[in-house]
Amino acid sequence: MELPSKVVVTGMGVVAPNGIGLDAFWSSLLTGKSGVGPISHFDAAGYSVRIAGEVKGFRLRDFIPDAKPHRMSRQTQLAVAACKMAIDHAGLTPEWLRQRGPLRLVLGISSSGADVIEAAKATIMTRGPGRVKFMVGASQPSATAANIVEHYGVQASVTTISNACPSGLDALEVATKEIQAGRADCIVVGGADSPLNTTGVAGFARTGVLSTCTEMPPEQVSRPFDRRRTGVVLAEGAGFLVLERLDSALARGAQPLLEILCAVSMLDAPGAETATGLLDTMKLALQNAALYPEQVGYVCANALSHRTTDATEARVIRTLFREAYRRLPVSSIRGVMGHPLAPAGIFQTVACALAMRHGLIPPTANLTDPDPACELDHVVGAPRRAAVEIAMVNAHGQRGENTTLLARKAP
Repeated sequence: MELPSKVVVTGMGVVAPNGIGLDAFWSSLLTGKSGVGPISHFDAAGYSVRIAGEVKGFRLRDFIPDAKPHRMSRQTQLAVAACKMAIDHAGLTPEWLRQRGPLRLVLGISSSGADVIEAAKATIMTRGPGRVKFMVGASQPSATAANIVEHYGVQASVTTISNACPSGLDALEVATKEIQAGRADCIVVGGADSPLNTTGVAGFARTGVLSTCTEMPPEQVSRPFDRRRTGVVLAEGAGFLVLERLDSALARGAQPLLEILCAVSMLDAPGAETATGLLDTMKLALQNAALYPEQVGYVCANALSHRTTDATEARVIRTLFREAYRRLPVSSIRGVMGHPLAPAGIFQTVACALAMRHGLIPPTANLTDPDPACELDHVVGAPRRAAVEIAMVNAHGQRGENTTLLARKAP
């Protein structure tokens, strides 16, 4: 029986609240410098939620001078820039992409471009329905991939996955399986969302999951696993990876940054406590990768600063790893960026790649008083030196979606 092809990451692109580009992103994770602040995209004075993880100082034309941002939603603009970063980082040129045949894209998008719909509504109210432009094409989740393809001018095969918050990791799962099965040798994978508009913030606020805390500075409100956590901080962003078959990557002289072993997705069982399905995805991921729990050297947790799901995730980690959990480093990167929905899993995967490369596990920002219900080997205060060979990434969605990914240090 032929063994599955090895899948490696050869390019990474990050447009996040806590940093645009790998250097700024990594520096933020190590120092705990937060990208959370007062909402500036619109006047949030009448909202119960007034803080978010916004990507600051972003201009699409800084990355693509001839871009037409007025024809794109905010999340598409973030994605086009992050995708270009990843492709450039992988050393792929437009000429190479055109010569090799159809470009494979697999994207995770949790929400539609509501900012485009809001702008169209305002145009209708002030100038009439006949003046609406670009709304239908620009607001759909598939618009992100369409704009990437248009920029590179290549034929493409595109898959867009919309499976709530784990959508980015789910895109990684699909792409990894395609390469392992020999159906592709290079796939560009990404996640992007920007729910930071009037309807997005209002809608998420009504779910009750977002923090309305005004007693702390905005940059301290997202505090995963902490006893004083008050809820999730909504965010935006885009993260992209270039995945390649290992032998193909080496043949063109690329430098592998991380090996993706597998990912598994599953819903919580009907009637079960929220996030308990994570235990199943974590178990199955280990089984599929033929690994024992003791071989995992780091867990990059989902931990959103949510009162319930942080404690549940901690409990299932203790259940799976048994006594080994006491010496298994765990951290969450949500403290510095909030929760950007679909790209979160991509950002976590990038964090694992950088942690393995530098031998440093980033700490959980704002975790100063660990909740006893979240007992784990938390990395707090400062980065921890560790030679991590295997890392686990967890993602969970509000409607019970769970995904776990396993990655190995680059060969």
